[in-house]
Parts: sequence; structure tokens; C-alpha cells
Amino acid sequence: MAAVIKEPLLALERISHTFRLEKGQELQVLKNINVSVQEGEIVAFLGPSGCGKTTSLKIMAGLLSPTEGRVLSHGRRLKGANERLAMVFQNFALLPWYTVEQNIGVGLSPFNLTARQFRHRLEETVEMVGLGGFEEAYPRELSGGMRQRVGIARALAVRPEILCLDEPFSSVDVLNAENLRAEVIDIWSEKSKAVKSVVLVTHDIHEAVEMAQRIYVFGTDPGHIRTVLTNPLAYPRNPRDSKLQELVDVIHSVITEALIPEETERPSLIQPSWYQGLENIPHVGPSEVIGLLEVLNDKGGKMDIFQLATETGSEFGHCLAVTKTAELLDFVDTPRQSVAFTDLGRRLMKADTAEKKEIFSGQVRNLRIFQTLLTWLEESPENQIERDAVTARLQTYFPNEKLDRLFDTLVGFGRYAEILSYNAKLSLLTLPKPDEPEEELPPAEGTSAAPKE
Repeated sequence: MAAVIKEPLLALERISHTFRLEKGQELQVLKNINVSVQEGEIVAFLGPSGCGKTTSLKIMAGLLSPTEGRVLSHGRRLKGANERLAMVFQNFALLPWYTVEQNIGVGLSPFNLTARQFRHRLEETVEMVGLGGFEEAYPRELSGGMRQRVGIARALAVRPEILCLDEPFSSVDVLNAENLRAEVIDIWSEKSKAVKSVVLVTHDIHEAVEMAQRIYVFGTDPGHIRTVLTNPLAYPRNPRDSKLQELVDVIHSVITEALIPEETERPSLIQPSWYQGLENIPHVGPSEVIGLLEVLNDKGGKMDIFQLATETGSEFGHCLAVTKTAELLDFVDTPRQSVAFTDLGRRLMKADTAEKKEIFSGQVRNLRIFQTLLTWLEESPENQIERDAVTARLQTYFPNEKLDRLFDTLVGFGRYAEILSYNAKLSLLTLPKPDEPEEELPPAEGTSAAPKE
């Protein structure tokens, strides 16, 4: 029996959007956006101004129809406004001629509440955000922080399933912002309330790390998702915690990382040992990694990357991918334009066949992506999961990857390390069984079993 994947509360699938300007020109602001919001999580959209974060939020809310792609609410295509979602805006957007209480209640008219229900809802919401005693005040009589509390209360009054925050703390002072972030997390964590999940739009890395469990990092021209990072830190999070600062540094490195790190100076992406994001393994085969290491060993254990590409008979870009995979497995380092053995890489090359297999298998097991796959299998009925279910889960971490290729790559390494099995006829990923025959997957596209001598 295959594992059942829980339907996300909301999903954006292959969303692209283009605005038509006054003189007929077109401006593409989003390209191939894939986002999921699971029940019980806080998600952040992080990126610079103009990268499409707010446009994505408007599409989620049903306020804007995308040019391409679809929005799913509980697995069904969204039509019109998303009534399960409420938004809090950066500029408060309060009605100045209404009192605090009237502003909070402005969205309740469609709910046909009795007078008693209406009053109870208002009182409960006022208490949730700490506005007691200010019910009859007008916006002009409130500080910026208090006005934003009213904006949050107005959104909470409709008991939304998803609370969306569009840079809501950028217009208030630092202390108020810190207090409001903590209060939103408290409201979300109280499971008895209607709010199941939160989506935060921000350009502040610290804010994203302090609040979110998953962080979608946006790029520009047009807006796209560069990567998705997980944040395993437990709540409540201390803004001065060293682990939180380490994760801020990780994300800063992701945002500033150059496309070809060997050719440019850049901040190194050093992930702390506790960080639980998943590695993205290039589309190569384990035999290619072994072949590259053998060539490197024959040449003394250190080579120029361009020379290595020539010696292995590989296209340069593919050689970089094989080298990156060997680096993920901790067999090589890549100082500047060179590739050099680590101590473990040298040990691997000196080992006999049985020890080589043991070392290679251990390094594959050490990768968080394989630890995650094995956990999924161990928690699944009969220790098996359908291929489509695995790729659906992987999309949460790799929204812009070709997931079928990634799946085949993972299966190739998992089989080689003897930690995974795959039945291609049934499309089932399983834990290995003794003496179980394996069907061969097709080789990685554009690759050979091993580099040329």
C-alpha cells in the first residue's frame, strides 16, 4: 500500500504572469512559480523589491488571474476570490472614519452572524491582538504599531484558514515589529483557532528566518523561485540565537552565490551541521563519480578542472556536475579552478572493493536528501512509496527542478549504495530486500557509464 500524501491547503502550479502596459508592451513579472502551503506551517516569500512576491500573494488570494498555470485550494481549481484566505497589508489600509471595532468588523458582513455572534467574534479578536480598551478609538489616535494590530485583527476576524502578511512590519518601529512577529506566531501556534497556516512576504532575511519554516527565495527579471530552504529551528526563536544567525548567513550566501563559483570570488556557502535543507544532486551517475576519482588518482590527486574535463572526455559543464557530486559526497574539494582529494577521497582510492562500497554507501547515507527518503519509506505502509508521491514531496524542496530526472538520479545512487530499491514496472520505491533482483534504469541522459580513459 502506497503512502498517502496530504493535500496542501493551497498550491500555485506553473504560475506565470504578464502585465500589458498602456502602449501595448508586455512585462512578464512571474515565470514558472510553484508553491505549496501545507497545513500547520509558516511559509515566507523572500526577495528584493520587484521580484513578484506580492503579485504571487494576489494570485493566491484570487485577486489576480495568472496568465499561465493554476491555483488549487484543497486540490480544486480556485475560481474567484479565495474565501479561505485573509490579507494584512503594509500600509494598514484602515478606514479613517471607522473606529477600531468597526474596522475589525468590516469583513464580517457576508457571514450572516447574529448580533450576539458578531459581538463575541469582535471581543475574541480584540483580545487576541491586545487591543482591549481601544475599541472606540479612531486610526488617527493610534500609533503605527497599534494600527497594524487593527489590520491583523481585521484579517483574523473572518477566521481565515491562511493568514497572508504582505510586509506588515516594515512600517512600524523595530520593537513593535518584534512584538508583532511574536504575537502572530503565538496566534498561529494556538491550534484551537481557525488560522492553520501563515504566508509572509518580506525582503528581510532575519524576519523570514525568525518566523518561517520554509522559505521561498525569489529572483528577479522575471520573478522566479531560486530555491526553497527549510528552517528546523524550534519556536520560540531568539533573534540573537547563534543558530538563527548561521541560517541567515546561509540564505545570504544563496542569494549572492555566483553561477560558476570556480570562476569568481564569492562568499562561500557553509551550511551549519544542524541545518536540515536537502541537497540537490546533479543528474549524474555513481559510476561517473568513481570514474572521475580514478582519473584524479592517476594524476596524483589534484588537477585543474579544465584538464580534468579533457582527461575524462566530458563536456565541461557535465564535468562540473560530476565534480560537484563528488564534493557533496566529501571525496574532493574544489579550491578555485582545481579539484583535489579530501582525506576521505584518498582513503576511498586506497581501499579494497568491499571497503570502497562501504565508504561510498556511508557517504550517500549521510546526505540529508537520502536520510529524508529513507524516513519517508520507513514511515510508509509496507515501506514503499509510489514514484509520483515521492516527486510530489520533492517539489516542496525543488520547485524548479525536473523532478523525474532528480528521482532517477536518487534511485541510481540509492541502488549503488544498496540503501534503496525500485520496481520500475510498479513505479514503487522500496527499502531493499535480500537477494531482490533490480531492474536497470536508463542511463542519465547525455552521460556514459564511466568517463573515458
